[in-house]
Amino acid sequence: MEKHILCHKDKMEIGDKEIYEIGRTSVVLVRTHSGYYAIRNTCPHQGGPLGKGVLQGAALPSDVGTYCYERKGETIYCPWHHWEFDVTNGLSIRKPESVKVKSYKVEVEGENIVLYA
Repeated sequence: MEKHILCHKDKMEIGDKEIYEIGRTSVVLVRTHSGYYAIRNTCPHQGGPLGKGVLQGAALPSDVGTYCYERKGETIYCPWHHWEFDVTNGLSIRKPESVKVKSYKVEVEGENIVLYA
């Protein structure tokens, strides 16, 4: 695996996302309450830019006019058709057994956020 230094660890706040180009691949780096995660910046549905989507929780069944979420800040929604993906592993929220986005290993090394691809 090749090592790519993305940014200083203090650049991102919890809930932030940044898009980076790694060679010819676009990835979105996300900082959650539990750490840093990176997934490919392309929705498998029709190629929407996931890094331009909303980062929030997975919607739970709830009453009309009420919105309840679990795992806040760990679900990214495609801005084109609202497909949902878990940023910690790239799995689809609705069909994790068959739909996913490539995820990447991310580590904090010293003062840097490093992606391995």
